[in-house]
This record gives sequence, C-alpha cells and structure tokens, in this order.
Amino acid sequence: MPNFDDYLYFYLVVKYAGFSAASEASNISKSKLSRRVIALENHYKIKLIHRSTRQFNITALGQQFYEQCCRIIQHAEHADHILLNQKNELEGLIKVSCPPMMLSFQLRHLFTQFLNRYPKVEIEFEISSERIDIIKDNVDLAIRTNFSSTKDSNLIVRDVIQTTHCLVASPDLLRDQTLQSLTDLQNFPSIALGTQTHEYQWHLTHAHSQESTIIPLQPRIKSSDILGVYYAAKDGLGIADLPYLIAEADIQSGKLIHLFPEWYSNIGTVQMVYASRKEQRLLMAKLIDHLVEGLEAMAKTHSGFIH
Repeated sequence: MPNFDDYLYFYLVVKYAGFSAASEASNISKSKLSRRVIALENHYKIKLIHRSTRQFNITALGQQFYEQCCRIIQHAEHADHILLNQKNELEGLIKVSCPPMMLSFQLRHLFTQFLNRYPKVEIEFEISSERIDIIKDNVDLAIRTNFSSTKDSNLIVRDVIQTTHCLVASPDLLRDQTLQSLTDLQNFPSIALGTQTHEYQWHLTHAHSQESTIIPLQPRIKSSDILGVYYAAKDGLGIADLPYLIAEADIQSGKLIHLFPEWYSNIGTVQMVYASRKEQRLLMAKLIDHLVEGLEAMAKTHSGFIH
C-alpha cells in the first residue's frame, strides 16, 4: 500500500494542474512528484492523469481519487493544527497584498492588534489595487473586494463580508441643485474607476425592495485607483461611486453629499485569498481568523456593510 506522501503528492499535482506548478508551490522537486505519481499508477495498474508536453488532464477515476485525497489532507491538517496550537508564541514573516484604501479604512487597526499581540511576527505589505498573482508574486495572503463571483481551483478564496458603495458629489458640483430622479444623474459629469473598459455604468440596488437599475456613464475622469476617484469627487469634478466607509466622514462633515441614500451603487465582497502553504499554516490561520473576526465585528456596528 502506498504511504501517505503519495496521496499528498497526487493531491498537489491535481490541485495546481501540473507538475511544474505543484513543484513551485510546494518546494518538492518536479521529478519526485512525477516519479511518485507514476509509481502510484503502476502499483494499482491504472491511469490517473493523462499528460503530455502541452496538456494535463485528470481521468474520471483520478478525479474520484483526488476528492478522497482532499478529505485525507484536510483531516491530517486539522489533526496537525491541534498540536501546533499548543505553541505559546507565533513567529515568522507573512506577505500581504492589500489595496491602500482598504488598509486605511478597514484593516489598519486589525493588523496593529495582531502585531501587538504577537511581537515576533513580521508583515511585509504589498500595497496595491492591482490584482496580483499570489503564486507568481510569492504573496501569502491577498485581501481584496470582488464584485463578481470567482473561483480558482489553485487558491483558497474565503468570502468574509459584503460592503456597500454610495453615489456622492461635492456641494460645489451640485450648486444647490436637487436631483429628483436617478435619470438626473446623467446631467452631471461622472468619475469612474478603471481605465481598461469602453463601457461604464453604475449598477444601483434599492436597499429595501432590492429593485435594481443601470445608469450608463460617459465618465469625464477615469482612474485606475479608488484614491483618484475619491479626490476627484472631493474636488467637485463629478459624481462618483465610492465605498461608504471611505466617504462616510466627508458625508457627515458636509464635504460630500450622499445622493439617493436609499440606493446602493455597488455591493462588493471582501475576500481573503491564499494558497495553502504547509510551513505557514498556523500563522496564516491565526491572522485570517483575526481579520475575519474583526471585520465581522465591524460590520455589526458600522454603516457600509450588509449584515
């Protein structure tokens, strides 16, 4: 009977859809992975993977075997986690990618709490709104807001909370004009996030009835980063769609006006995205649990979240 490592090797190869990718993610040599999977197939005289220089396809039997391997690995990691939790003090380096505005308005104090609790933990931040490749860029944890459902078989994607966006404008832009209906939005210049599309629009959802509508845009200003949208709106250059958490203080101070507050202009899902790295499982688990608990607690007491 093959030993436990053979199940792990096969699991890694299928999870990362190839021997090279699995080798890079696990630091196990490609030759060793290939040799052990072939030995597994030879032992049972079966075919688990069809492989060539250009294609990697798992057989139907291989898929069934992979699903069982996932359960085996999961149980083993849970057992290991129980023992690792006996360590009194966390230590190590973790690399985190996060958009700048999210760090400022949602996560800064949570990271500070974590680092104060565990003095031997180090964090390296990649502050960027760009969508990074976790494996290629060697990032341990990416935190992002996503506006559509995505899955990646090579990564773990954990949905945490939903955040709401709002339409805002500077009083200087409106000049005491009152907007009577959603169609009036098109009478003013707009500011849009993103520069790589030709069609811009706001997706509006009513907070109570869940009615939805779409407002087409011809943005005067486009920005690749939400910070550019924020400052352009404050400078009175157009109506903007901003996360409520970012705009909240300016709305309360009167520097920005919340337009049609009964409508959400967008709903995003805050996600934790990571690849399972065996040597960091305890540190990752502790940090992710801390961030998730902190965000969920924040959602119960602050506006800008959907409970």
